[in-house]
Amino acid sequence: MRFIVPLAALAALAGCASLSESECRQGAWRDIGLADGARGKQSSYIMEHFKACGEFGITPDAGEWHRGREAGLEQYCTAANAYYVGSTGTRLSPVCHGEDLSALQAANLRGLHWHEIGREIDQARQEIRDINTRLAELSSDSTERTSLMLRRGFLRLEILNLQTQRTHYRHHF
Repeated sequence: MRFIVPLAALAALAGCASLSESECRQGAWRDIGLADGARGKQSSYIMEHFKACGEFGITPDAGEWHRGREAGLEQYCTAANAYYVGSTGTRLSPVCHGEDLSALQAANLRGLHWHEIGREIDQARQEIRDINTRLAELSSDSTERTSLMLRRGFLRLEILNLQTQRTHYRHHF
């Protein structure tokens, strides 16, 4: 939790793939690298900064950027972050190494499952809304009403089942 505020500030600093002229001129390459590492950017990402700053005749300090990125990776390569990344529907960037890699991948997969079940719940809710709209359009003696009402009941049960499954993938810190 102690990295939340610094990460937010650093993300704002390096929020775009290409840097502004002001960011290039400021030359806070360690800070930019730190933000990029905390977002799981690969080492080749420095080339984006070379392109962006090259337009202004500025050459990034690659050494400082890499040092900052390595420090940022320490924040990115945590189980909590791996789960968070997965919960947004994104696979963990292949920048983490070491003996904890399998734990990070497991946390990311848990987050991905949580996200996918959420998508299935959203789809079922949308189908219920569509059914409700269709039911409102039908006459009370329509033969289609019964099948739509059965389908809606099934979807409600499916949502309950999915919500139960989703709690299994919730990450506890």
